[in-house]
Amino acid sequence: MYRRRNVVITLIILLIVLNSTADAQTLDELVRDGYIAYSTGQLEEAKEVFDVLQTEYSDSHLGQILLILIEIKEGDNKEAKRKLAEFDNSCNMNSSSCDSPSIHIIAKTIQGKMFDSEFVLRTADEMLDELTDNLYKECFDTQIDVYINNENPQEACNSCDKYMRVSEGLLSPEIALKCFITYYSGFRNEKAKEVWKLLGAEEKNEIKKQFIRVEF
Repeated sequence: MYRRRNVVITLIILLIVLNSTADAQTLDELVRDGYIAYSTGQLEEAKEVFDVLQTEYSDSHLGQILLILIEIKEGDNKEAKRKLAEFDNSCNMNSSSCDSPSIHIIAKTIQGKMFDSEFVLRTADEMLDELTDNLYKECFDTQIDVYINNENPQEACNSCDKYMRVSEGLLSPEIALKCFITYYSGFRNEKAKEVWKLLGAEEKNEIKKQFIRVEF
């Protein structure tokens, strides 16, 4: 049931380990060193890395998760639970200021395991679904723009189809406008009619400037 979540967590950890640069003081390099020390049982060294992370990158989600993992490995579950709750309340993964939404999913998964809570694990799964859907939508939105710019209406229509499936038909005014123009220009009138219902007055006026006559 939670296979996708476990795969994502594994990939994130691999990225933490592999994503390094030549400068030993960069965030990626520090996290890599900290995780290697933690995973090989060198907890004091991992704590030293965490202290540097706290000094140089106090808001680092990766640093906070590293400390929680250290607390768990040392057997201090009470402190780990406290820090998990603190982390959960310190930032919203949907906030524009959050630069590491995936770390919230890891934290929620750890929390679910520590509290033996199916509810928390289901919440982590829902968070993963939301994050994945948002990534897909960003990808398809970019595809639509590229195909339109390259005058490839068929592929633009296909990307609109994919966006609509992922979003379950809930489109922002900007996306709805692009998809309507794409469908209508590609003579996919049924799809255009479906999107037309989602458009506001401003978007419909914009369309009428581009097409002489639009009737549904």
